[in-house]
Amino acid sequence: MSGAPGDEQPGSAGPETTREELLEFITQLATNEPHVRCRVGQGALAPLAEALNGLAALLEARRLASVEKFGIGALVEQSQNMMMTADTEERLRFVNFTIPGLTYEQVVGRSVYDFVLPADHERVRAVIRKVLATGESDTYDIQSYAETGPQWYVVRVGPIRDGDRIVGCTMITTDVSNLKRAQQKLEQSNRELEQSNQELEGFASIASHDLQEPLRKIQSFGERLETLAGETLTPEGRDYLARMRNAASRMRGLINDLLAFARVTSQAQPFVRVDLSRIASEVLGDLEVAIEQSGAAVTVEPLPTLEADSTQMRQLLQNLLGNALKFRQEGTAPRIALRGSVDAATGQCELRVEDNGIGFDEKYLDRIFNVFQRLHGQGKYPGTGMGLAICRKIAGRHGGSLTARSAPGQGATFIVTLPLQHAPP
Repeated sequence: MSGAPGDEQPGSAGPETTREELLEFITQLATNEPHVRCRVGQGALAPLAEALNGLAALLEARRLASVEKFGIGALVEQSQNMMMTADTEERLRFVNFTIPGLTYEQVVGRSVYDFVLPADHERVRAVIRKVLATGESDTYDIQSYAETGPQWYVVRVGPIRDGDRIVGCTMITTDVSNLKRAQQKLEQSNRELEQSNQELEGFASIASHDLQEPLRKIQSFGERLETLAGETLTPEGRDYLARMRNAASRMRGLINDLLAFARVTSQAQPFVRVDLSRIASEVLGDLEVAIEQSGAAVTVEPLPTLEADSTQMRQLLQNLLGNALKFRQEGTAPRIALRGSVDAATGQCELRVEDNGIGFDEKYLDRIFNVFQRLHGQGKYPGTGMGLAICRKIAGRHGGSLTARSAPGQGATFIVTLPLQHAPP
C-alpha cells in the first residue's frame, strides 16, 4: 500500500508510522484484500504495524488452506470425469484417478497411447499434436481401453502454457456411452428405414407394372362383356358386372395412391425456388369443374415463395383444396380460403386451408393422416383415404409438419408449416 511519504515499500523503515496508515490497512484487512501489508516505519506505532502484518500473514495462510481444501483440488479429486495432463513427449504427468487395475505410479510417466486402443492411435495422435502445435483446443471420441466401466468417451484436449511456450496438454474425458448407444441405435434404425424405403420403391415398381396389368384386363373384359351380352344379362347379372368394374376401378385408385405415397421420397425432385401463389393458381385451374359444380367460393391470399419440390407442392395444395371441396355440407355452398403467412424470426411459413364443410372430431386427428384411414363410409365420399397421408409425408420430406383444427359440422382448418430455406446437406 502507499500513502506514506517517500514511496517506501511495506515493511521498510522510514518516517514515523501514522495512525492514518494503520486505519487504512485495517480497512483493507477487513475486506480480505489479498496479500495486503502495512508499512513498518518508526515511532510508537511501528510495533503495532509489524504485529498487524503478522496477523495478515496468518489470515492469508488460513485462506490459502481453505482454498486448498475446498477449491480446485477438491473439484479435480471428486470429479467423475477422468482428468489427465501430458508433456510435449506425450507422456502422462498427472491423472486424477487411475485406470482400473493399475496404480497411480503405473500410469504416470507412460505414453498416452499405452491407454488407447491400437486402431485409434493415429486419430488420437493427430488431435494431440495439433493442440501442442497450434495451442487450439480440440476433441475426439474414443472407445474405452479398459474392459470395465464406461465404453465410450469424448476427450477434450487443451494446451498447457508456460508463458509463451506450450509445455503440454490437458485431457478431460466425458462418459458418452449412453449417447453412443443411442447414436448406434439411431444409425441402425436409419439403415432399416433405408432398407424399407428400397423395398417400398421395389413395390412401387411392381405396382406400376405387374399389378396394373390384371386390372386393365378385368376392366377391358368387363367392358367387352357389357357390349356383347349386356342386353341378355339378367338384372342380377348386370349388377354383378357393375360391382366387378367398380371394384377394379377402386383397386386401380388404391394402387395409384400407393404409388404416389411411395414416390414422395423415391421420385423426389431437387428443391428449387417455388412461388406458391403460382402453384395455387394452377391447382384452381385443375379443380375448375369441381368448383363450378359445387358452387364453391374459393379465396386465395398471397402466398410465400420458398425452396421446395414444385411437383409435391402442387400435389399438397391439390389434395387439401380437393378435400375441402369433397367434404362439404349438404345444401351449403363450400367456402374455402387458402392463406399464407411468414415468420421471419424462425424462417418458417404457414399455409392454412379453411373450409365450412362437415368437419370432424379432433379425437380422430392422428387417424385421418394414416394410410387408408377414413372417417366416413366409402359410398358417401369418394377416395381411398390416402390423400392426407401423402400430404403429411410431403410436409415431412420438406422438414415441415401438417396438422388440423376442426369440430363436427364446424368446418376444418388444415395447417401446413414449412421452412422457407433448406440448408445444403
